[in-house]
Amino acid sequence: MIKNFGLAGFKFASLKRCFSKPTDLGEGPVGMTLLQMSIPAISMMLLNTLFFMVDTIFISWLGETPTASVSLTFPINITLFAFLEGVSGGTTALVGQNLGRGKPRAARKAAFSGLALGYILSACAIPMLFPGVSAAIFNRLGALGNAETLKLIYAYNMWLPLMAPFITYTFVCNSIFRCQGDTVTPMVCMAIANLINGVLDPIFIFTFGWGVGGAAAATFVGRVFAAAYIRRKMKRNPDISLPFLLPPRRAFVSHWKPISAIGFPVTLATGSIALGFGAVNRVLAAFGHHAVAAWMLAIRVEDFYFTIAMGVGSALTPFLAFNYGRRDLPRMLKGIKAAAWIAGSFMTVIGAIIFIYPHLFLGLFHPSARVMDLASRSIRVSLLVYPIVVMHFTLGSAFVATGYSLFATATQLTRSVFARIPAAYFFAWWLGERGIWWFQPFSYLLSSVVTWSCFVYMMKKIRKDFT
Repeated sequence: MIKNFGLAGFKFASLKRCFSKPTDLGEGPVGMTLLQMSIPAISMMLLNTLFFMVDTIFISWLGETPTASVSLTFPINITLFAFLEGVSGGTTALVGQNLGRGKPRAARKAAFSGLALGYILSACAIPMLFPGVSAAIFNRLGALGNAETLKLIYAYNMWLPLMAPFITYTFVCNSIFRCQGDTVTPMVCMAIANLINGVLDPIFIFTFGWGVGGAAAATFVGRVFAAAYIRRKMKRNPDISLPFLLPPRRAFVSHWKPISAIGFPVTLATGSIALGFGAVNRVLAAFGHHAVAAWMLAIRVEDFYFTIAMGVGSALTPFLAFNYGRRDLPRMLKGIKAAAWIAGSFMTVIGAIIFIYPHLFLGLFHPSARVMDLASRSIRVSLLVYPIVVMHFTLGSAFVATGYSLFATATQLTRSVFARIPAAYFFAWWLGERGIWWFQPFSYLLSSVVTWSCFVYMMKKIRKDFT
């Protein structure tokens, strides 16, 4: 089976040599190419998850109210990342396709346009600087007029507008490196941000007494240093070198339409997660802070599991975009199969450990017995549908890479909104706080039908276009 996926002959002693230079996306064994890209990509995603988990661990030591308050900020934070995911997805697809067609000049223009668009969209975080606006928004997301909760939310989220430009720059630049077959640089970038955040978190939160605001401040410093590192690497990139500050040019607008055509559906898909989280938080808030806190802690642990598929998917997107530009359908199909095999293998092992011993991971947050019980139930129920998670992220990458990102939107909306929200209300009514967590596998099962149907339709269209 390994030979069929192009992994035969791979020696782990050669990892350093394999990762020391960018991968050729159009040549070589498909499985080894994707494995070489996936390991750093998975590492980057895990580091990204660790970034937020470290914050959550220290914040959880402050008590259930700060933990629940920060959980309520997820919808707004995810909305910002939804815009950036859209720009990143559209830029990755255009840059990868143009590189595959042998058009580096067009790829460079797309990269500059993507960064300019990202800066403009990141301005959506500016309202978080104003306490009144923040309170009006979060009262609708579950704060319910609680003065202490609103104060904690503002202390945490006021840093978001300040770090948004640095996050935007690293997002777009990391997309460029992946399109060039380099997934190591994005991984190192995230490692730098994690190290700084992890060191500063306890200092800012406890030593300086800044509380939840200290966690956000540490994140800000980490993001600044990550952007500085990625800028240094960009200066040495001979093909596409993006500066941090862009001079205003009308030419940057030229690629906004194609980037948006691919990226906007990605934004909608990611934004639907925010809508789903907000609705679930409102349902859980009826049970009390302990239920909201359990949901947050469960998500943090599940992220370590789900980001494996996300990491493989982030490596698969530029691979498919490049070969889509070359009109190499057989290599694309091999890539999809290899990605599913790689993600499934990693997730089976790690998922089994988390399923059997969730308390080992949840114990890092020092939860109460009640929160521990509810979070463990949520984790174990969610892990039952891991094959569907693999399919969701693998085929989702195929949708974005080929320009069919509307299909990714359809599947994500089905899972996060049309299935998740009604299911949360239903299982809360039927099974209460101990059984509400079944809304997760239900939403994944329903969305898998939509995902597969869209993939079959897309493949028919691509085969027709390539003949």
